[in-house]
Amino acid sequence: MSAVLRILGWKAVGLRCPDHELSFDKSSGQPYKVTLIQMPNGTGKTTTLALLRAALSGVAEQWAPEQVRSFQKRPPTTDRGYFELRLLLNNRRVTIVMEFDFEKGRVVYRTTRSPHGQQSGYRPPAEFRRYMQPDFINFFVFDGELAEKLLDRTETNAEVAVTTLFQINLLDEVKQVVMDYWERQTQGKPKEQKGLTRRQNYRDKLQARLSYLLREKARLERERDTRQTELVRYRERYERELHRLGELDRQIQDAESRYQEATRRVQDEASEILDRMRDPHALSATFAKEIYDFKQGLDRVKLPESAAREFFEELANESVCVCGRPIDAEIQQVIRERASRYLGSDNMDLLNRIKRSISEAVGNDLNLASQEVAEMLRNLERLMWNEQTTLQELQSLRVQADEADPAVKAASQEISRLETELAEIEQSLARFESDDDSLDDDRTFGIKVIKERLERAEEQLAEVHGTLTLKRKRDVLAEVLDEANRRARVSIAEELCMLTNQRIRELMPYNNISLAHIDKSLALEGQEGGSVGETLSVAYAFLATLFNQSEHQLPFVVDSPANSIDLEVRPKIGELIPKLTSQFIAFTISSERDGFVDALARANPTEVQFLTLFRKNRTSWQHLVSESDVCIETTDGLCVTGKSFFFRFQEDDEEGN
Repeated sequence: MSAVLRILGWKAVGLRCPDHELSFDKSSGQPYKVTLIQMPNGTGKTTTLALLRAALSGVAEQWAPEQVRSFQKRPPTTDRGYFELRLLLNNRRVTIVMEFDFEKGRVVYRTTRSPHGQQSGYRPPAEFRRYMQPDFINFFVFDGELAEKLLDRTETNAEVAVTTLFQINLLDEVKQVVMDYWERQTQGKPKEQKGLTRRQNYRDKLQARLSYLLREKARLERERDTRQTELVRYRERYERELHRLGELDRQIQDAESRYQEATRRVQDEASEILDRMRDPHALSATFAKEIYDFKQGLDRVKLPESAAREFFEELANESVCVCGRPIDAEIQQVIRERASRYLGSDNMDLLNRIKRSISEAVGNDLNLASQEVAEMLRNLERLMWNEQTTLQELQSLRVQADEADPAVKAASQEISRLETELAEIEQSLARFESDDDSLDDDRTFGIKVIKERLERAEEQLAEVHGTLTLKRKRDVLAEVLDEANRRARVSIAEELCMLTNQRIRELMPYNNISLAHIDKSLALEGQEGGSVGETLSVAYAFLATLFNQSEHQLPFVVDSPANSIDLEVRPKIGELIPKLTSQFIAFTISSERDGFVDALARANPTEVQFLTLFRKNRTSWQHLVSESDVCIETTDGLCVTGKSFFFRFQEDDEEGN
């Protein structure tokens, strides 16, 4: 069943933003397709976004008292706060209320929905809970930081949005049902009671060990990704700081080039030496002499052909065989007939090829190959000495740079620290790939080894319960579900990547930026990241594609949707926004009106709601409110509805700037 979620409005009282109540629904009961909420800086946009996320996800029940109190109005006017979010979920109205008690530092939820009426706690309809998880909400209620995080694998996981929106995680849920059913079956009365408890305990121990190893590996991989990202940033910082040193920076770059060239030559020479050392005669002239003597011996006895015929002919003429048995006329005939079997054409060809290979390899000078390898080794020593010398020069210049500028030294020290930590993490991760099966369970870190032991333990337990056939069916079904999960993720991600790149080309045809793949993050082709405007445009292109490919309809709430985007790209973003979703709510500032808001309004002339919210006592703005404007006044805020005021707001401030 498809999910359709709409935001009808919200109300805030006693919180850090001005008291206000906003309504987005039209007379038809459906919300505007696009709502633009103009709020100058310092009005509480960040607070309002945080309240929206908390109301949608229910996370405020777990907030610490200090976090709850951070939402209190400054200066405090009351020890209570109130936030109300009105939703339309599959055409059913749902209201979620958050009541703040700043004195006790806690938040209490209340939910009102048909046919249950008002209930205590956070209780949205079950079919919407998957879209109201904190990790997923960030994909449709986000600020400008999410765009950057979408391109950083240590900050967010794009797969969360893909798996949730396309319900791929249902395959994991089905798999868990299968596993639970198996567990229930193994809890029944076994055929043999003896040893049951021991086998169950051992199986449970292995399961716990496997879970621990998988968690630990995942933790280390996250740490590795974080360190790698930090390392890239510090290396970039180091390069920037070095660039400020002018001539010293040029000397360091020159030394790095010479060091890299020296290292390449060492590697090439070492690789060639290893190839040559595969030939025994190149290691020592003694080997060459022995090989050559072997060929000479074959020539002396006229092998492979003449000596072979003579041997069998002479044997046939003897009265006694080499085995001691007498040879009569019949056996003589058999020896002559079967002689070709034992030194036939294949054997002759082999001996000829051996002799030819020896001639080509050894030649007439038995010392030549070993002398060439010895000279290559001496040359390698010279190259290694040169490599070490260039490295010392480079290190000396880097020390000079560290001493010349504290910022360079600080970045260099951080790089060294991160490289050391990364090496330690990689060493720890390598343990999980070990196939050493000699250690006991508690000292075994090889995940594959523990999985194999768990498999055997489960089979033994299944034998006791008489459920071995059921277990094998469980394993087949689990494997099918895992493979279906993998294929679905890969195919959907590939299609999303292709369609996203099409949108990127439409938005930025001259920027030469595109996605390489989508997994934990959006990976750009051939680069770590783009400009702020490019990053935000890529995020829009991805989210537009993501939301359009799903049958589920969710709102899209954004803070400053075009502030960092070039004026040339803004109209394209404005035209794209209505295609993202059937409801778009944006917190804007006056500087975004140019290009972006105009294009958005032209694309949706009858579907755009203009709201302007600002704090009271700002006389330079309050005097703009005329009697014809629809204005709602609270204790500390004003909210004006209408396009005319929206475009007049802060106009004088901008001209003055």
